[in-house]
Amino acid sequence: MTSMDDDTRWLHSDTDLLSGHGVSYSVTYLGSVEVLCSMKTLDFDSRTRVARDSIRLVCATVGISFKDRRRPEQSPSVTQSMISAEPNLTHSHTPVQLTINTDSLVLKRSSDSQIFYSHKMEGISFASAGEHDTKDYIAYVAKDNMNKRSCHVLSCKENESLDVITTIGQAFELRYNEYMQTQQQQGSIKPFEHDEFLSKKREDDVNRSIPNTNQPTQGKWNGQTSPDVYKEKWFHGKIGRDEAELLLHNSGDFLVRESAKIPGQFILSGRYKDQFKHLLLVDPEGIIRTKDYEFDSIQHLISYHKSGNIPIVSADSELLLQTPVLRSK
Repeated sequence: MTSMDDDTRWLHSDTDLLSGHGVSYSVTYLGSVEVLCSMKTLDFDSRTRVARDSIRLVCATVGISFKDRRRPEQSPSVTQSMISAEPNLTHSHTPVQLTINTDSLVLKRSSDSQIFYSHKMEGISFASAGEHDTKDYIAYVAKDNMNKRSCHVLSCKENESLDVITTIGQAFELRYNEYMQTQQQQGSIKPFEHDEFLSKKREDDVNRSIPNTNQPTQGKWNGQTSPDVYKEKWFHGKIGRDEAELLLHNSGDFLVRESAKIPGQFILSGRYKDQFKHLLLVDPEGIIRTKDYEFDSIQHLISYHKSGNIPIVSADSELLLQTPVLRSK
């Protein structure tokens, strides 16, 4: 889960990601899988499945094993016609610096700073973090100089994968906005290779029925389609960060509020060991999640962590939900 001010949905200033600059993460490159179809022909779920099955395929090939927690309908056979069965393990297990800016994603070997991949932003069509047991891995689909698509798999530091994906999303959006402004100035709008990279939920995703269970499940959610959260007494509407902190008197106090600037975004504000935390609950893919689990509703997330006395672990601390702060009206 990413911790940030609700004034912005991004982790970095735009200046940090402009061409010539960039934000870097220490990751390990594991390999790639050829993508056999255009990502434009796939819906959002299929794109996500391509990325996450590529993670599992590369990891299995290099000897990294996981307990597969996917539901039966999420069988790898779904993507057999979309990705190659044999991954490319060139540079596998190489520690690298992944530098993200509005121009490209650059993979530079940590030992000698040699660049072995530089993917232009306009050639990147999708990126995703892993799921459950593969949550510390990411994958992104990019075209090479021969116009061939491959899904590249990286291992991130523990609990850092969502930060990496969010940073890629920010760089893409900046690049896309620059592109659209240029096209409009020229009086024409041409297709952008990854014009659905940041696409939100499709209508069938929004209307999907997800069973409510006592354990976290891999569910997708759009805040605008779950009005029940507004009925919860620990929900305080569109109050700001400072106002929320004035309501959090004791360690373990928490409340949920709605972002005034980002439609569909909700923030969990809490106090634990005299520290205030403000955690975004909806990730860039529209999924309600913590670092460890995905949930089918905000109520499910609150209930799971409060009733089980399970702390929410963020990048640099934890938050224990003990006492909901109830709104006065």
